Amino acid sequence: MPHAKVTKSAILLTRAACFLMVFFCGTDLFAQRLSLTDVQAQPVTGPGPGLRIALGGTVNSDMSVAQRDNNDYPQTNISPLFSNQVQFNGTVSYESIGFNPGFRFDFAPGYRLNEWINFEFETGCIYNTVESYTITGNGTFTGVSGNSNLNGTMKLDAEGYLLQVPLMVNVEFSYPIGDGWRPFVGAGGGGMFQKLTVSTISGTINYQGDFNQSNFMGAWEAFLGCGYQVAPGFDVSIAYRIDGVLSPDFGGYTMQNFYTQAAEFEMNWRF
Repeated sequence: MPHAKVTKSAILLTRAACFLMVFFCGTDLFAQRLSLTDVQAQPVTGPGPGLRIALGGTVNSDMSVAQRDNNDYPQTNISPLFSNQVQFNGTVSYESIGFNPGFRFDFAPGYRLNEWINFEFETGCIYNTVESYTITGNGTFTGVSGNSNLNGTMKLDAEGYLLQVPLMVNVEFSYPIGDGWRPFVGAGGGGMFQKLTVSTISGTINYQGDFNQSNFMGAWEAFLGCGYQVAPGFDVSIAYRIDGVLSPDFGGYTMQNFYTQAAEFEMNWRF
């Protein structure tokens, strides 16, 4: 009989040990599940500050001259666009500047009202080098090397750069669609500082340009893209942005509306 009691006690102790093991293992698994749930949490939906940093590239674009000294084309007896030393005797009907693809950097602190609406103040840098200068008309250049006659359209190689610094207030509308994805669209307005420099012009004719002008004009921006949540409070996105400056004026040369387009990789933090 004592042997039977010992056996029964051993069985009870074994069952108790198994129960405790299952309990603690289950508690640990539950804690791990909670941890995984935290890592895969949905985007923060309440209000709060944030920051967007983006880097991308701009596409090729042109800036055409709309007016010269407040006079419409065509005009006679005027100098080429980028040199005070070179004289032109004839009629000009068109001038434009072509740009190489460049780069864009954005720094934009903001405030998100909820999961759908975000406001931000955007600044940064947009930089393009000058690729060409195109002039159309009939006449003769003086003070240049090469063929001094213009009869039709002449496209020349050019060196220089266009620096733009946006100062924009934007509003973004987004819609989380599950699994961390967040498409968005938005627009904004403000101003744009611009500095345009054109130096050497070469090709059919050759001369050293001396154009160096800057301005600050009203501007607007529109954008769309899609983001993905990497971790709570942090997501990455790709976006297309277009900025416009209405009738920028550089030293008496009123340009047509000029647009800069860019594709960007963006990083977004919520604090």
